[in-house]
Amino acid sequence: MTQSLSPARDLELDAPAKSRSPSRHFRRWRIGALGAALLIALFLIGYLPRQARRGALLQEAAALEASVPRVTTITPTPAGAARELLLPGSVEPLETARVHSRASGFVRSWSADIGDQVEAGQVLATLDTPELLRELDQARAALAQADASILQAKATSEHSASSLRRYRALAPEGLVSLQDFAEHKARAAVDAANIQVTRAERGVRSAELARLEELERFATIVAPFAGTVSARHVERGALVTSASSDPLFEIVVVDTVRMFVQVPQSLVADVRPGVAVSVSVNEYPGTAFSGTLTRTSRALDPTSRTMRTEVRVPNPDGRLLPGMYANARLQLERSRRSFLLPATALIVGAEGTGVASVGADGVVRVLRVQVERDLGAEVEIAEGLSGAEHIIRTPGPQIRDGVRVQTPDEAPHER
Repeated sequence: MTQSLSPARDLELDAPAKSRSPSRHFRRWRIGALGAALLIALFLIGYLPRQARRGALLQEAAALEASVPRVTTITPTPAGAARELLLPGSVEPLETARVHSRASGFVRSWSADIGDQVEAGQVLATLDTPELLRELDQARAALAQADASILQAKATSEHSASSLRRYRALAPEGLVSLQDFAEHKARAAVDAANIQVTRAERGVRSAELARLEELERFATIVAPFAGTVSARHVERGALVTSASSDPLFEIVVVDTVRMFVQVPQSLVADVRPGVAVSVSVNEYPGTAFSGTLTRTSRALDPTSRTMRTEVRVPNPDGRLLPGMYANARLQLERSRRSFLLPATALIVGAEGTGVASVGADGVVRVLRVQVERDLGAEVEIAEGLSGAEHIIRTPGPQIRDGVRVQTPDEAPHER
């Protein structure tokens, strides 16, 4: 039998379900509130300090904008009347000769080797020239033949002249025909002209003989001047031809040596012959060799924009050897005024190189200058300064044309 539940029982069973629903909604609300509070806290933690920093930066920028920069100024220092210029170069002999042979033949002997001191005209080597000797014999025979031809031409001419005299005496009496007389007259003229022809031929033979004799003298190789043998390229028995481009000996003069140095374009106006030069090489530390600038090319190399100059240095003891790397120190008299400034004073920009000058009103003016030499801590200014300017020693990024500044010994300028 089914038993029905009473209303009171129903109320008793449903009461716990109704009491659990408000508790679940409260937990959800509390979680949402905690999340929102966490988001607000994170926002405040990140945003407020950033805003504080931004405000501080704005205040600092405003303070810098409102303040007048303080700078230290200096006046340009005039450079000395003379300046020292150090340029590299290499030692070269005063003269160099590559001795060739004009004659062809075989080397019979040589008498000088590298390092030997030779005098002008000293024999260096001798050649055997058999073919040249045969040509000389032929030339002498041809000259003798030319001499015989002259004698023969003279005899023929005398005979023709004698016949002409006889015909000239007989022609008026009618004993010879006029035709025969004319023929003898023409023959006498031809024979007289033959003498001149044979003499001219003898001149040709004589000149050829003289040429061969002169060529035969070149079979003895001699030194063209006094100097030192720097190279020998010949051995006994070697064939030497006059057409060869290889020298037999090389001779140099080193009792006086020379250096070629390249002077920059900015300094060519101060370089002139007669300037004293001190030459130094690493092989002799502490030793200076005195020289003189003797000549300049008076033209600039279009590639390097430098002028080639020659320095001669006496070298009686031969310590300076050709090929040595050396430094030439020149004392130059300045042809124009220049000034020295600290390298930190330069302002380099797209418009060029300049310096910041402070006027009496405390306003900066950027002056364009030309740097002549960079001396490391200092630079030499060739153009753009008069020497009376007050130059900012270390211009910062805020220093520009028209900015008002103050120096340490003056009160701030009002804006």
